[in-house]
Amino acid sequence: MELTQEQLNKLFELASIQKSAEKGTITSNDISEALINIERKLYSFSTELKVDSLEDKRILIADDLELSIYQLSTVLKRIGITPTVARNKNEAISDLQKMHYDCIIIDLFMPDSSDGIEIIKEAVNKRSQIEEYCKIVVISGTDDNSLIDRCYELGIDFYIKKDKDWHSKLLKYLSTSFQSDKNIAYTRYIINNNIVSYLIKRFNEQKVYDSLIKNVNASMYTGIKHVIFDLKEITTFDADNVSVFAQVYKICADNKGIFILINPSEDIKEALAFAYLDAAIEYTDSVEEAVKIIEKAEANSQSN
Repeated sequence: MELTQEQLNKLFELASIQKSAEKGTITSNDISEALINIERKLYSFSTELKVDSLEDKRILIADDLELSIYQLSTVLKRIGITPTVARNKNEAISDLQKMHYDCIIIDLFMPDSSDGIEIIKEAVNKRSQIEEYCKIVVISGTDDNSLIDRCYELGIDFYIKKDKDWHSKLLKYLSTSFQSDKNIAYTRYIINNNIVSYLIKRFNEQKVYDSLIKNVNASMYTGIKHVIFDLKEITTFDADNVSVFAQVYKICADNKGIFILINPSEDIKEALAFAYLDAAIEYTDSVEEAVKIIEKAEANSQSN
């Protein structure tokens, strides 16, 4: 994509790269590095992420800036959602008229606030005509409280100030809005820059396995290499699904990381033994103990 000098400077600022986009000095490698850094920031927030069937949700992004579209799309794909994108007011209104969306995320200035206001009005009007509810989220950098109040008066559900934590706020809102505790498959916690822990509440479903593998792979991309599966809430396990542990173990091993299980059931232990994985994958009683094992292994590795 073609970026102006102003957009390039903003890209490097978001990526925390000290570089000025002077004409003729920026290479494709510079842009790739910046995009990777931004993706790492978007993915490695220190909070919990509840995941289950969000991939079934229809999300519309209404934004006219490619960089913002990239950021929003990246955040949503991390929780299994592939959004539809409208790059101007007319596209957004047309999409709303043609299809029901579970949520629309609107950049208020497209390029003027009047464009965002018109999209909000159309979304509110559409949901008043059908029984299915469309959540309306506005993301903007404006400090104009009267404009923000106007959005709420029109009927939006949530306003997010576009600051450094906007992506975390968006994911928290979506996860709590669309999910109830009984439907949560797993919760992801970032322990530190090297360790991620998953508290798994539902297993034996292919979509859960697929989501876990995708999530673990993405964690490796952001520099996390050690994985903990907390299985204390899993009481039964189908031995035919033991391959999920083999896949995660291989991902960690390929990245010189460690894969540890917390409180695996007897069914899981037997399945791992049958697949000759019990000697490769460690078990322990708590996340705290698993972290100590990983930190000790890293310390030994650095001293050798």
